[in-house]
Amino acid sequence: MITQIQNLRIFYPFLVPFISSSEIHWLYILSALLLALVIYKLGLSQQDEQINLRQYLLPKAVYLHPSAIAEYKYYFLSSFLEIFVILPIILSLPNLANIICHYLTEITHLTTPFFITHPQWYHYVTLSIVVALAGDFAYYCYHYLAHRSSFFWEFHKVHHSADVLTPMTVYRSHPFDLLLSMIFAMAMLGFTTGIWIYLFGNQVSHLSIYGVDWEIFLFYLTGANLRHSHIWLNYPYKVSHVFMSPAQHHIHHSVEPKHYDKNFGYILSFWDWIFGTLYVPRNYEKLSFGLANGESNLFNSVTNMLLQPLRSIGQRINKKVIS
Repeated sequence: MITQIQNLRIFYPFLVPFISSSEIHWLYILSALLLALVIYKLGLSQQDEQINLRQYLLPKAVYLHPSAIAEYKYYFLSSFLEIFVILPIILSLPNLANIICHYLTEITHLTTPFFITHPQWYHYVTLSIVVALAGDFAYYCYHYLAHRSSFFWEFHKVHHSADVLTPMTVYRSHPFDLLLSMIFAMAMLGFTTGIWIYLFGNQVSHLSIYGVDWEIFLFYLTGANLRHSHIWLNYPYKVSHVFMSPAQHHIHHSVEPKHYDKNFGYILSFWDWIFGTLYVPRNYEKLSFGLANGESNLFNSVTNMLLQPLRSIGQRINKKVIS
């Protein structure tokens, strides 16, 4: 059994497109392609010139760009690190929900004051919404920190060094960046779930579809892969204050100074609206991606994506020591 599990882990990069929790699962890629097809057929593609469907969906300038090719190679390293290093670390962390529940019981001397003995449908819906909001807010908080902290930004730069956006860009993250974002999410979800269990007990679970949290499944199915793509899809202005459109995430990757530190949200954009980091494009904006001043060239290979953040931090430390 152990040997079979190890073999599956070895083949993990090839299994990812068939894992329902993966953003590049074949179903989500297919739904994004169908949505792109609708955009093209309705004449909403915002292209400067007429191109055929193949050129629109799979432009060579994007998918054969050196940045994209380096990204494909990096995917295998990222996948192996995720399955062999990051996930074991995450799974080894203590159950924060149980810890929170225990300490609340110790402090208040009460045990599940509103215990739900016979869960109703609205209990499941309420917990599912609370968990979804907590997870999305955790993403916003970490993403904001990754941009505003000079230390964390060095690692997050790997993701932003993409000169073109493809669905594989979601895997263009430094292992430390990915690990820290997952810890943030686990902490927020553990804290939220712990409070719920303390108040209402553990008879209620959050809803899932196809083995995936309901909000993530719907997000992936409705074009999440267009966030990292060349295809512009903007939502109506008011809707964009609640839900993050693919176009808004393109803005987040833009090298234009006016777009810096904007649109940190994942599914929801109202966190950005509340905290003043929202940018909603009124019309199509032709964008360039990557890092300013040619810095993306420092991340032009698998080795550099992994090591460049460490080099930059080492150089900062040396400067401080010398000064």
